[in-house]
Amino acid sequence: MGKRGCMTKWGFYEAMRPTEIEAILENNPIVFLPWGALEYHGQHNPIGLDSIKAHHLCIDLAKQVGGLVMPAVNLAANLIKSYPGHGFKKHSIEFSEQLIKTICEEYLGQLAEQDVKIIVLLSGHAGEPHLQILKDVAAEFNKKNPDKFCWTFAEFEIVPDSLLVANHSALGETSLQLHYAENTVDLSVLPKDRPITLQLDAVSGEDPRSATASKGGQIAKVFVENATIEIQRLIKKYKSE
Repeated sequence: MGKRGCMTKWGFYEAMRPTEIEAILENNPIVFLPWGALEYHGQHNPIGLDSIKAHHLCIDLAKQVGGLVMPAVNLAANLIKSYPGHGFKKHSIEFSEQLIKTICEEYLGQLAEQDVKIIVLLSGHAGEPHLQILKDVAAEFNKKNPDKFCWTFAEFEIVPDSLLVANHSALGETSLQLHYAENTVDLSVLPKDRPITLQLDAVSGEDPRSATASKGGQIAKVFVENATIEIQRLIKKYKSE
């Protein structure tokens, strides 16, 4: 963020004084809202993976285009503990779909009262209908606030499938986690003598045993490039309204 007291284009909302917040929003009226989860991601990844990746991706974007980064929302529905036929009942804190809808509505409503033009809601958790609930709330918000816009999406939606697809604790997510917080990952606990499965390892997607911080960095780079293009388009449309 640079030295306190100096002009800066981005910052952490909770760590800034009111005058600092107002100065940032005057030039960059953007708020980044990382929406994560506390969910079991196998023995090799931390419980907060969805929140950690979303928060760091939002920070990378804020550094690029400016704005305020909110604390990650650690509330999600439709976690792995509710997947039918699976026994991962521990290490996931799951909330109702109605609560997620209500919190999202109130969160966006509170932000609408501030000098914010663009809200970037990045969902690190893509369980359904959790993700669709967030998108539906955002769509309704956009109808009610024509001078503002909430862009709601998951990171894999703007990255080529050849680089990242929807997954749970697999190659993509694990690589991102290695990129942002390598010390929280332990690939050595994954089995070496059998295929990785959802039923046994809570992994859905490509084998995470080949995950690397380098691959995670590549995913993050492409994500930021693609998201920046869309945010710049939104800035042109909404900043002057």
